[in-house]
Amino acid sequence: MPPTFNVAVLLYPSADILDFSGPIEIYSTLPPPPTAPPFTITTFAQVNPLHAENSVLVYIPAKSFSKVSAELEQYDILVVPGAHPDVLTKLIQSEQGKEITNLIKRFVGLKPREETGKRVLQSVCTGSLLLAASGVLAGRTCTGHHMSYDAIKTIADRAAGGDSKVNVVQKRWVDAGMTEAGVRIVNAGGVSSGIDASLWVVEELLGKERAGWVAEVVEFERRGEGEAWVVGKA
Repeated sequence: MPPTFNVAVLLYPSADILDFSGPIEIYSTLPPPPTAPPFTITTFAQVNPLHAENSVLVYIPAKSFSKVSAELEQYDILVVPGAHPDVLTKLIQSEQGKEITNLIKRFVGLKPREETGKRVLQSVCTGSLLLAASGVLAGRTCTGHHMSYDAIKTIADRAAGGDSKVNVVQKRWVDAGMTEAGVRIVNAGGVSSGIDASLWVVEELLGKERAGWVAEVVEFERRGEGEAWVVGKA
Protein backbone atom coordinates (compact mmCIF):
# COMPACT_ATOMS: atom_id res chain seq x y z
CA MET A 1 0.00 0.00 0.00
CA PRO A 2 1.37 3.48 -0.93
CA PRO A 3 2.41 5.65 2.03
CA THR A 4 0.34 8.53 3.33
CA PHE A 5 2.17 11.86 3.37
CA ASN A 6 1.37 14.25 6.20
CA VAL A 7 1.16 17.89 5.13
CA ALA A 8 1.43 20.82 7.56
CA VAL A 9 0.24 24.17 6.18
CA LEU A 10 1.35 27.28 8.06
CA LEU A 11 -1.21 30.09 8.45
CA TYR A 12 -0.61 33.56 9.85
CA PRO A 13 -2.54 36.86 9.86
CA SER A 14 -2.85 38.47 6.40
CA ALA A 15 -1.37 35.47 4.57
CA ASP A 16 -2.39 35.39 0.92
CA ILE A 17 -5.44 33.17 0.52
CA LEU A 18 -4.47 31.37 -2.70
CA ASP A 19 -0.92 30.82 -1.44
CA PHE A 20 -2.18 28.25 1.05
CA SER A 21 -5.57 27.27 -0.39
CA GLY A 22 -4.03 26.34 -3.76
CA PRO A 23 -1.70 23.69 -2.32
CA ILE A 24 -4.45 22.50 0.04
CA GLU A 25 -6.74 21.98 -2.96
CA ILE A 26 -4.13 19.89 -4.76
CA TYR A 27 -3.14 17.78 -1.75
CA SER A 28 -6.76 17.22 -0.71
CA THR A 29 -8.00 16.04 -4.12
CA LEU A 30 -8.90 12.42 -3.39
CA PRO A 31 -8.47 9.45 -5.74
CA PRO A 32 -11.47 7.26 -6.51
CA PRO A 33 -12.26 4.69 -3.77
CA PRO A 34 -11.13 2.27 -2.54
CA THR A 35 -7.71 3.97 -2.87
CA ALA A 36 -6.65 5.51 0.43
CA PRO A 37 -6.06 9.29 0.56
CA PRO A 38 -2.36 9.87 -0.24
CA PHE A 39 -2.17 13.04 1.85
CA THR A 40 -3.45 14.19 5.23
CA ILE A 41 -3.53 17.95 5.73
CA THR A 42 -3.17 19.95 8.94
CA THR A 43 -3.38 23.73 9.10
CA PHE A 44 -1.67 25.40 12.05
CA ALA A 45 -1.01 28.91 13.33
CA GLN A 46 0.15 30.97 16.28
CA VAL A 47 -3.17 32.86 16.29
CA ASN A 48 -6.62 31.25 16.49
CA PRO A 49 -8.86 32.39 14.88
CA LEU A 50 -6.96 34.50 12.35
CA HIS A 51 -7.77 36.83 9.47
CA ALA A 52 -6.46 36.05 6.00
CA GLU A 53 -5.45 38.68 3.45
CA ASN A 54 -7.33 41.99 3.83
CA SER A 55 -9.44 40.40 6.61
CA VAL A 56 -11.74 38.96 3.94
CA LEU A 57 -11.97 35.57 5.64
CA VAL A 58 -11.51 34.27 9.17
CA TYR A 59 -9.80 30.90 9.62
CA ILE A 60 -9.71 28.47 12.52
CA PRO A 61 -6.51 26.40 12.21
CA ALA A 62 -6.73 22.68 12.93
CA LYS A 63 -3.83 22.79 15.39
CA SER A 64 -1.79 25.28 17.34
CA PHE A 65 1.71 26.25 16.31
CA SER A 66 3.13 24.73 19.48
CA LYS A 67 1.35 21.42 18.85
CA VAL A 68 2.71 21.05 15.33
CA SER A 69 6.14 22.19 16.50
CA ALA A 70 6.16 19.43 19.11
CA GLU A 71 5.23 16.75 16.54
CA LEU A 72 7.14 18.24 13.59
CA GLU A 73 8.94 15.02 12.68
CA GLN A 74 5.56 13.46 11.82
CA TYR A 75 5.07 15.82 8.86
CA ASP A 76 6.46 15.07 5.42
CA ILE A 77 5.57 18.36 3.72
CA LEU A 78 5.66 21.84 5.24
CA VAL A 79 3.91 24.56 3.20
CA VAL A 80 4.89 28.18 3.89
CA PRO A 81 2.62 30.76 2.19
CA GLY A 82 3.43 34.39 1.45
CA ALA A 83 1.79 37.73 2.09
CA HIS A 84 2.29 41.40 1.23
CA PRO A 85 6.01 42.23 1.64
CA ASP A 86 5.20 44.71 4.43
CA VAL A 87 3.48 41.93 6.37
CA LEU A 88 6.49 39.64 5.94
CA THR A 89 8.96 42.38 6.94
CA LYS A 90 7.15 42.94 10.23
CA LEU A 91 6.63 39.23 10.82
CA ILE A 92 10.31 38.37 10.30
CA GLN A 93 11.33 41.02 12.84
CA SER A 94 8.86 39.80 15.47
CA GLU A 95 9.06 37.04 18.06
CA GLN A 96 6.40 35.14 16.11
CA GLY A 97 8.61 35.37 13.04
CA LYS A 98 11.57 33.95 14.96
CA GLU A 99 9.41 31.01 16.02
CA ILE A 100 8.53 30.37 12.37
CA THR A 101 12.11 30.59 11.10
CA ASN A 102 13.28 28.31 13.91
CA LEU A 103 10.58 25.81 12.91
CA ILE A 104 11.79 25.92 9.31
CA LYS A 105 15.40 25.35 10.41
CA ARG A 106 14.34 22.35 12.46
CA PHE A 107 12.25 20.91 9.63
CA VAL A 108 15.08 20.93 7.07
CA GLY A 109 17.28 19.12 9.57
CA LEU A 110 14.89 16.20 9.96
CA LYS A 111 15.56 13.04 8.03
CA PRO A 112 12.57 11.67 6.07
CA ARG A 113 10.28 9.29 7.91
CA GLU A 114 10.81 5.60 7.23
CA GLU A 115 7.17 5.26 6.18
CA THR A 116 7.50 7.76 3.32
CA GLY A 117 11.21 8.23 2.59
CA LYS A 118 10.56 11.81 1.48
CA ARG A 119 10.37 15.22 3.13
CA VAL A 120 9.60 18.52 1.36
CA LEU A 121 9.77 22.17 2.42
CA GLN A 122 7.55 24.16 0.07
CA SER A 123 7.22 27.94 -0.04
CA VAL A 124 4.73 29.87 -2.12
CA CYS A 125 5.13 33.45 -3.39
CA THR A 126 6.79 35.69 -0.75
CA GLY A 127 6.86 32.74 1.63
CA SER A 128 10.41 32.41 0.28
CA LEU A 129 11.27 35.45 2.43
CA LEU A 130 10.63 33.34 5.53
CA LEU A 131 12.87 30.63 4.12
CA ALA A 132 15.51 33.25 3.36
CA ALA A 133 15.30 34.56 6.94
CA SER A 134 15.79 31.03 8.25
CA GLY A 135 19.03 30.70 6.28
CA VAL A 136 17.98 27.61 4.31
CA LEU A 137 18.28 29.29 0.89
CA ALA A 138 21.98 30.12 1.22
CA GLY A 139 23.93 28.79 -1.76
CA ARG A 140 20.77 27.70 -3.55
CA THR A 141 18.85 28.73 -6.65
CA CYS A 142 15.35 29.82 -5.70
CA THR A 143 12.38 31.93 -6.70
CA GLY A 144 9.39 33.78 -5.25
CA HIS A 145 7.04 36.56 -6.28
CA HIS A 146 8.68 38.66 -9.01
CA MET A 147 8.42 41.80 -6.85
CA SER A 148 10.38 40.18 -4.01
CA TYR A 149 13.59 39.08 -5.73
CA ASP A 150 15.76 41.83 -4.22
CA ALA A 151 14.21 41.26 -0.80
CA ILE A 152 14.98 37.52 -0.94
CA LYS A 153 18.66 38.29 -1.58
CA THR A 154 18.81 40.99 1.11
CA ILE A 155 17.16 38.84 3.77
CA ALA A 156 19.19 35.73 2.85
CA ASP A 157 22.42 37.77 3.07
CA ARG A 158 21.39 39.12 6.46
CA ALA A 159 20.67 35.62 7.75
CA ALA A 160 24.07 34.44 6.47
CA GLY A 161 25.92 37.39 7.97
CA GLY A 162 27.32 38.25 4.54
CA ASP A 163 26.96 37.03 0.97
CA SER A 164 24.51 34.11 1.07
CA LYS A 165 25.32 33.21 -2.53
CA VAL A 166 21.63 32.78 -3.15
CA ASN A 167 20.66 32.81 -6.84
CA VAL A 168 17.16 34.20 -7.43
CA VAL A 169 15.60 33.34 -10.79
CA GLN A 170 12.28 34.12 -12.47
CA LYS A 171 10.61 30.75 -12.75
CA ARG A 172 7.15 29.32 -12.16
CA TRP A 173 8.69 27.05 -9.53
CA VAL A 174 12.15 25.88 -8.57
CA ASP A 175 13.52 22.66 -7.16
CA ALA A 176 16.22 24.13 -4.92
CA GLY A 177 17.76 20.78 -4.09
CA MET A 178 18.12 18.76 -0.91
CA THR A 179 19.49 19.51 2.52
CA GLU A 180 22.07 17.21 4.11
CA ALA A 181 19.24 15.50 6.00
CA GLY A 182 17.43 14.72 2.74
CA VAL A 183 14.74 17.43 2.76
CA ARG A 184 13.90 18.79 -0.69
CA ILE A 185 13.28 22.55 -0.89
CA VAL A 186 10.73 23.73 -3.47
CA ASN A 187 9.88 27.38 -4.13
CA ALA A 188 6.83 28.56 -6.08
CA GLY A 189 6.67 31.94 -7.80
CA GLY A 190 3.77 34.30 -7.21
CA VAL A 191 0.43 33.17 -5.79
CA SER A 192 -1.09 30.77 -8.37
CA SER A 193 2.35 29.24 -8.99
CA GLY A 194 1.78 27.33 -5.74
CA ILE A 195 -0.65 25.09 -7.63
CA ASP A 196 1.99 24.23 -10.24
CA ALA A 197 4.58 23.57 -7.53
CA SER A 198 2.18 21.36 -5.60
CA LEU A 199 1.37 19.31 -8.71
CA TRP A 200 5.10 18.87 -9.30
CA VAL A 201 5.52 17.65 -5.72
CA VAL A 202 2.66 15.19 -6.28
CA GLU A 203 4.43 13.98 -9.42
CA GLU A 204 7.71 13.55 -7.54
CA LEU A 205 6.05 11.61 -4.72
CA LEU A 206 3.34 9.64 -6.53
CA GLY A 207 4.21 9.73 -10.21
CA LYS A 208 3.26 11.65 -13.35
CA GLU A 209 -0.01 9.79 -13.89
CA ARG A 210 -1.30 10.74 -10.44
CA ALA A 211 -0.29 14.40 -10.90
CA GLY A 212 -1.99 14.48 -14.31
CA TRP A 213 -5.16 13.01 -12.82
CA VAL A 214 -5.26 15.67 -10.08
CA ALA A 215 -4.67 18.47 -12.61
CA GLU A 216 -7.53 17.12 -14.73
CA VAL A 217 -9.91 16.88 -11.78
CA VAL A 218 -9.27 20.46 -10.67
CA GLU A 219 -9.23 21.58 -14.33
CA PHE A 220 -5.86 23.28 -14.05
CA GLU A 221 -3.55 23.58 -17.03
CA ARG A 222 -0.04 22.99 -15.75
CA ARG A 223 2.42 25.69 -16.74
CA GLY A 224 5.56 24.44 -15.00
CA GLU A 225 6.72 21.91 -17.58
CA GLY A 226 10.38 22.46 -18.38
CA GLU A 227 10.68 25.52 -16.18
CA ALA A 228 12.33 24.02 -13.13
CA TRP A 229 15.81 25.14 -12.26
CA VAL A 230 16.91 21.83 -10.77
CA VAL A 231 19.74 21.80 -8.26
CA GLY A 232 21.06 18.62 -6.66
CA LYS A 233 18.14 16.54 -7.88
CA ALA A 234 18.18 13.04 -6.42
